[in-house]
Amino acid sequence: MPPLTYLSRWRVQLAIRDSRDGQEAPAVLARKLCFSSESTFSNAFKRETGIAPTHTGGR
Repeated sequence: MPPLTYLSRWRVQLAIRDSRDGQEAPAVLARKLCFSSESTFSNAFKRETGIAPTHTGGR
């Protein structure tokens, strides 16, 4: 697996964990995980999970 693919997947996994634990907003998670924007974060999240980050609260 290419390093940047690994990094992206790892950061999305951290976002899933943090959204479960603290119910943080996608904008906060994007900043916390060093994505360049909320949109970039949302696209990466949806690519990896198949759902938008705003729908993870009940997971």
